[in-house]
Amino acid sequence: MPHKHFDERLADLERRLLAMSHKVESIVRDSVAMAMGKGDSTIDEIYAADDAIDEEEVGIEESVIELLALHQPMASDLRLLVTMLKVNTDLERIGDHAVNIAEAAIRLSESTDRPPRPPELDEMSRIARQMLRGSLDAMVHRSDEEAAAVMAEDDRVDGLHESVFRVMLTHMLEGSLTACLQVILISRNIERIADLATNISEDVIFMVRGETVRHGAGVEPEPEAG
Repeated sequence: MPHKHFDERLADLERRLLAMSHKVESIVRDSVAMAMGKGDSTIDEIYAADDAIDEEEVGIEESVIELLALHQPMASDLRLLVTMLKVNTDLERIGDHAVNIAEAAIRLSESTDRPPRPPELDEMSRIARQMLRGSLDAMVHRSDEEAAAVMAEDDRVDGLHESVFRVMLTHMLEGSLTACLQVILISRNIERIADLATNISEDVIFMVRGETVRHGAGVEPEPEAG
């Protein structure tokens, strides 16, 4: 395959992945709005959006594998394709978590004994969405600094999730068992979206630096040459 044609297909793949990321951001926004009792999306619309994301995930994966097989790229091109493959999977999983949030929101809305919504839930959903947007921006900008900044936010979401869990346990003792479980489920899925945004950021660092980052080790941005 001529290198020019390879570059064109690589650029097209990036555009497709970016378009998919916009769909994922939208489904997360809409499902979180449902969980907060806002927005006007229906569960059927959430399902349809997730189906479209699933279909695109398969198409992008097939295209990446084809490029890897036909061109056998090296160095930065190889890292970019590997990153695309991993981010593609993470985006599809984020879509699944958005569906889980929407389904839990429906069950919560049908409950007759709903506890007050903990303010931590609003805060963690805001941070998780910012992390998702930041991780995707880092990929577009090829910025390990932006990726590291996203990863630094994950502990905040974990702490807020733990707080929601404790608050809901207290309400469970007052008899709001089913509704509290739905709130915990919403919180857990938001926390998983933040985890996946962290995964994407780790992949961006691999793409930029060529080094594998796991469990928060070695995420500091490289010093600028001066």
